[in-house]
Amino acid sequence: MSSLDEKMKKLGAPSEVLPPRGRLIDTTIFKIHSYFFKREAKNFYPKLLDPVSPGDEKRGTCETNAIKVESATVEEFEHFLWVFYNPLYDVYEADIGVWFSILRLAHQWGFAQVTEFALREIKRRENEIGLVQRIVLYQKYNAPAEYLVPLYAQLCARATTPTDEETALLGIERTLKVFVARERIRSSGGVSPLPQGLRETDTYPAISSVLGLPEYQGSPFDQEEATVDNTPIVKQPVAGRKNSSGRTSGTK
Repeated sequence: MSSLDEKMKKLGAPSEVLPPRGRLIDTTIFKIHSYFFKREAKNFYPKLLDPVSPGDEKRGTCETNAIKVESATVEEFEHFLWVFYNPLYDVYEADIGVWFSILRLAHQWGFAQVTEFALREIKRRENEIGLVQRIVLYQKYNAPAEYLVPLYAQLCARATTPTDEETALLGIERTLKVFVARERIRSSGGVSPLPQGLRETDTYPAISSVLGLPEYQGSPFDQEEATVDNTPIVKQPVAGRKNSSGRTSGTK
């Protein structure tokens, strides 16, 4: 057995099913049936099979002019080929990360059926990872954009806002859009007034807590007339502030 056959055997592809078609990744040559790629791939062959120069042999017909695959590692390409060469036929057990890798290549190369297959397997295993992590992976591995809609809807509809850890995964820009969407679906026309009876000053403790600001102790202007939506109001004394008589006043 040649060194190439030995290498291919280690990669899990039996030598008797390796036709004279070459795929090169780094220094590893894969010999696979071109049938699967010609039958399904819309974006793999058009730019790769044409000869480099007029009169040259088409690429992929032998080891010396193998098609170079630059968008996948050896391991990722092995995982992708496993879809076609799985000896167990209908048993496809793999980590969800493998399916995301398969999804990326299938989407990039235009394998419509493999894309759908990978998405079904990811859906079947979605309880293995959190909601926000799924969103990030769907975007990282180029899942069809429409599949993100129900995931973002679930995030925006749930009772709790994104956690600090989820914000770090989403990034500031996407997190901001999530908060805008949460506000929009909970209010009429994007306007959400304070609950009845709640004054602006009543929000101070929450503002201090969320934004990491010190507790507001009041200012000399708190007793002056102010307006909310052009309606005059008189601000109440802030809790813990002493009045002119030296007594502590507070809001009710």
